[in-house]
Amino acid sequence: MTDPVPFRHSDAGTGESRWLGDPRWALAPVLDVAALAAAHDELLVLAAHPDDETLGAGGLMAMAARAGMPVRVVVATDGEGSHPDASVWDPERLAPVRRDEAAAAVAALAPGAELRHLGLGDGSLADRRDELDTALDGLVRPGSLVVAPWSSDGHPDHDALGAAADEVARRRGATLLQYPVWLWHWATPDELPWARAHVVELDRAAHDRRAVALSEYGSQSAPLGPAAGDQPVLPPQVLRRASRPAELLLGDGRALPELPRGVEPGAFDAMYDDGEDPWGFHGSFYERRKRDLTLAVLPRERYEHVLEIGCATGVLTRLLAERADRVTATDVSARALDLARREAPTHVTWVLGRVPEALPDDGSREDVVDLAVLSEVGYFLRPTELLETLRCVRSALSSSGEVLLVHWRHATEDVPLDGPLVHEVAASVLEDLPHRLHLEDDDVVVDLWGGLPGSVAEREGRA
Repeated sequence: MTDPVPFRHSDAGTGESRWLGDPRWALAPVLDVAALAAAHDELLVLAAHPDDETLGAGGLMAMAARAGMPVRVVVATDGEGSHPDASVWDPERLAPVRRDEAAAAVAALAPGAELRHLGLGDGSLADRRDELDTALDGLVRPGSLVVAPWSSDGHPDHDALGAAADEVARRRGATLLQYPVWLWHWATPDELPWARAHVVELDRAAHDRRAVALSEYGSQSAPLGPAAGDQPVLPPQVLRRASRPAELLLGDGRALPELPRGVEPGAFDAMYDDGEDPWGFHGSFYERRKRDLTLAVLPRERYEHVLEIGCATGVLTRLLAERADRVTATDVSARALDLARREAPTHVTWVLGRVPEALPDDGSREDVVDLAVLSEVGYFLRPTELLETLRCVRSALSSSGEVLLVHWRHATEDVPLDGPLVHEVAASVLEDLPHRLHLEDDDVVVDLWGGLPGSVAEREGRA
C-alpha cells in the first residue's frame, strides 16, 4: 500500500480520450467470464464504500451472475463521510440511505446476490486493519474469485481494503483481481501497471445493468442541497469513466482464462452464399436514404484521402470516391471485396482484413486521412476492438481530419454492441476533437467529429 494521493473529485481529471486512446488496451487479455465462473465457487466483491462495487466491477458482476456464478458483495463502510461539508445532511442520516442504494444497485447487477455491510467507519480502514483482516479472513474461501479495490488507488480506504484483500487472498489461496476507481481520475496511463491488466468486455445487457446500478446512487451523483459541500461526489466525468464498454482489472499473477481475439472472416463470407446483396443495399429506401444522409452531412466538397471501414460490396465507397482523390476501403470478407472490385474506380485501394489490424498505424504521410467513415460497422466489433479501431483512426487523421459514424439505432442481435453504444464510446475516444454534428431519428444515428473551423457558408463567404 502506498501513501494516499491528494486529489479532488470535482477536478476534471485525466481525459477519457487519453485513457481510451492508449494502445495498451489492445494488449491486455480479455477475460472469459463463463470460464471464470466454472473455475471458481463464487465471485466475492469487496467495496470500501457503497458504489465502489459498481464503479469498479459492475459489469463483471452482471456477467458473472448471468453465467450462474454465485455473487457475494461485502461493503466495509457505509460511506457516511462522503459529504463532510454538507449543509443539510449529516453522516447519521446519510448512512442508511447509502446502504439502501447499495442494496438496489447490487440487486440490479446480480439479482439474488448476498450483500453484507461490515459497518466500519468511513475513512477509518487504514487504522482498523486488524478488524478488517479478521473480517475478510472469515469471508474469503480458497475457491473464491475475490475482486477488491486496487491497493494503490489513491484513496486511503481503497488502499487499505485492497492491501488487506491481497494479504488474505494469498493466505487463503484465493484468486484476486483488483479494480481502480480513483486512479482513472488522478493518474496518467503510464502510471497504470499494464502488465497486470485484464479486461472484461461488457455486452449490451451488462452495460445496461451497470447503468441502472449507477443510477441508484443518487446521493453521490446529484446535489444533496444548495451549498458547495452538497455537490456530487460522482460528477459526470467520473460516471463517464465508469460507463466504459470494458472494465480493467489488475491480476495477481496467476493465469486466468482468456477469450480469443477477433472475428472469423468466414462468418461474413458465408453471408454471400445466397446472393450478392446479403445486406439489402439495392432496392431499399432505408439504405438509399442512409447513404444520402452520409454524403449530405460531409462539410467539404472534396477530400484528399478517405478511409472507409467495413465497405462490404463498395456501394457507399463508390459515392465517396466521387468526392475524393483517393479512397482506402477495408473489409473482413474476401467475397465482399471481390464484388466491390468490379468496375471500381481506379483511385480506390481495397484492403482485406479485420479491424483494427487492417488499419494504417505507422504515422506515415501516405496513411494520413482527412475523412474516416464507419457506417454500420462499429457494433460488429468487440469493445476492445472498437477502442483500438477508433484509436487507429484518430492517429491517422490529418490536423483537420474528420470522423463520421453512421449506425442503425434499433436493437441488434448476436453482435457485441449496438449503434447508440458505439457512438457513446466514440464520443469518449474522440473527445479532444470538435463535435460538429449529431443527427438521429428512429432508424439512424449520425455523428461527425473534427474538421475545418467555421461553417460551409462561412468558408464560401456567405455568412
